[in-house]
Amino acid sequence: MKPRVGGEIVYFLVVAMSLLLRISQGVGVDDALGVDMSVLFTLAVQLLIFGLLPVLGWWMVMRTGANSTFRTLPRVFCLSKCHSRDFGRTLLMTVPILLLVGVAASAWQNFIYLTGFETGSSAPSEQTAAALLAEVALSAVLPGIFEEFVHRGMLSTTFRDSGGKFIFVSALLFALMHQNILQFAHTFVLGLILACIVYCTGSVFPAMFVHFFNNFISVVSGYDGVVPAFGVIGTVRGWLYGSVAGVVVLIILAAVSVAVIFLLLRAMRFDAVREGRLPSAPFFRSAAGAIPLSRDILLLGTVAVGVAATLFSLVWGYL
Repeated sequence: MKPRVGGEIVYFLVVAMSLLLRISQGVGVDDALGVDMSVLFTLAVQLLIFGLLPVLGWWMVMRTGANSTFRTLPRVFCLSKCHSRDFGRTLLMTVPILLLVGVAASAWQNFIYLTGFETGSSAPSEQTAAALLAEVALSAVLPGIFEEFVHRGMLSTTFRDSGGKFIFVSALLFALMHQNILQFAHTFVLGLILACIVYCTGSVFPAMFVHFFNNFISVVSGYDGVVPAFGVIGTVRGWLYGSVAGVVVLIILAAVSVAVIFLLLRAMRFDAVREGRLPSAPFFRSAAGAIPLSRDILLLGTVAVGVAATLFSLVWGYL
C-alpha cells in the first residue's frame, strides 16, 4: 500500500476515534459513571489516539510494503535530528508565533461572539501548584508531543508526494481535529507555521517545542495565584487588547511578527534547498502521479467529518 493511502486511512481512524470519545463525553457518560472523565479523556486522546494508534495503525496497514518494520517508524514520523541552526531560528520564532496566534484567536472569537454565539461558563481552575503542574502536563506537554507526532510527523510522510501542499493539508486537518469553532482560526494559523517548520527542517522536534511553548504560556497565565509573576502575562495581554494604544502596538507587533517568521522560514528553506533536502522546484509542485487533493476521496471524507463536527459546535453555541 502506498504511504499516501495508508497514512490517510490511519488518520481517518484517529479522527473517528477522537470524535467518538467527544460524543461519549457530550452525552454524559462521565455523569452516568459518577466520575470526572476530563483527565481520562485527555490521556486517552493524547496517549492512545494520537500516540499508540498511529504507530500500530501505520505498521499494520503498511506491513507488506517498504515501511513494514518498526525500525522505519522514526523516519515515518519525522523523528530525525534537527540542525542546531534551524532549532535556533525556531526559538527566535516562538514569541512572534505566540503573538500572531493570539491575535488570530482574539479576532476570530470576537467575530463569532458578535454573531450571537455563546459558551457555557467553566469552573475556575484550582490555584495550586499541583493543579498547575497537572494542567501543564495535560494541556501543554502531551499535546505538544503527540499532536505534532501525528499532524506534522505522520502527515508529512503521508502527503510527501504533494510537496508544499502538505502545509495547507496539515493545518486544515489540525484545525478541524479540535472540532471546536472557537479554536479553528488560531489552530489553523499555528498549524500553517508548524507545518512550514517541519517541511523545511525535516524534523518534528522544533514544532513540538513551539506547540508546547504556545500552550504553556496559555496555561500559566491563569495561575498568577500560584506564581504572581505569571500575572504579568495577563496584565500585558489586557493592555494590548483592551486599550486604543495597546491595539495600535498590537497591530505593529503582529506585522513585525509576520515579517520575522517569513524571513526565518525563508532562511530555513534556502538552506534545505542548498543542502539537497528540498527540491528547488516551485514550492507547491506535486510529484508526478500524485493524487490531486481535490480528487482525494479519503482526504475529502476526513475533512467532511471534521467540518461537520466543527459546524455542530457552532450550531450548539446558538442553541
